Amino acid sequence: MTIRLIVTDLDGTFVDPVGEVSALNRRALGVAAERGVPVVVATGRPSRWLQVLDGLPGVHPEVVVSNGAGVFHLGLGRHTVVHGLDPRVALEVADDLRAAIPGMVFALEWGEHFGCEPELKQEKGEWLRVAPLRELAEHPGPVLKLCAFHADLDSDALAARGRAVIGERLTVTHSHLGDYGLLEISAPGVTKASGLAALCTVLGVDAADVAAFGDMPNDLPMLSWAGHGYAIAEGHPTLTGAGFRLTEGPQDEAVGRAILRLLA
Repeated sequence: MTIRLIVTDLDGTFVDPVGEVSALNRRALGVAAERGVPVVVATGRPSRWLQVLDGLPGVHPEVVVSNGAGVFHLGLGRHTVVHGLDPRVALEVADDLRAAIPGMVFALEWGEHFGCEPELKQEKGEWLRVAPLRELAEHPGPVLKLCAFHADLDSDALAARGRAVIGERLTVTHSHLGDYGLLEISAPGVTKASGLAALCTVLGVDAADVAAFGDMPNDLPMLSWAGHGYAIAEGHPTLTGAGFRLTEGPQDEAVGRAILRLLA
């Protein structure tokens, strides 16, 4: 088995339950760097939430963010690739979701900023904009994600109903486990896999030589694209039942251990 590139999700996969990177995972990154194997991060997080990567050895500077809607260069401090969605389509989809599923609340993700409707409770910050969705859609800059929230449906149930409404107009995924449902909606064809594939083309790496790690439905396209997909054993059934290799959870430093085995 030849591994020329490793890609990992962050939350529920590479970072531990309190959001930090363990010593063993750090060591594995260093070993990968010594072997000349890039380690790419592909996350649903926006660019403003990448502080956990500061100072990590061996992490490739180009991070696939917002489920593939952007590539953020850590060294340059800016997006180098953006695949935004059409705000007009976002508004149309939001209207259709409201009509079909009462109780929906929406937000828009730009990477450096996040805008939400007043009904959504968010911690205040310079990055936050609060306004009706139509006003938010006039914000300058490409929209990376339309986020759709529901207080009474979990993400699986919301995804099933949401996909039936949205169809092929936009890409629907989710990665949230909790007491409310959250859909992450991107431009057509935009996934972690599409973002990773484009980066691998630039780096001259074939999918067959990529090992990918993830735990949630937004990781499914990426693990399916990679030649060697690893699902976190305690992750979402969509992944654990898809025939990928299973590995332990982040509390067990599973990704770091797997990297060390792959590169031994």
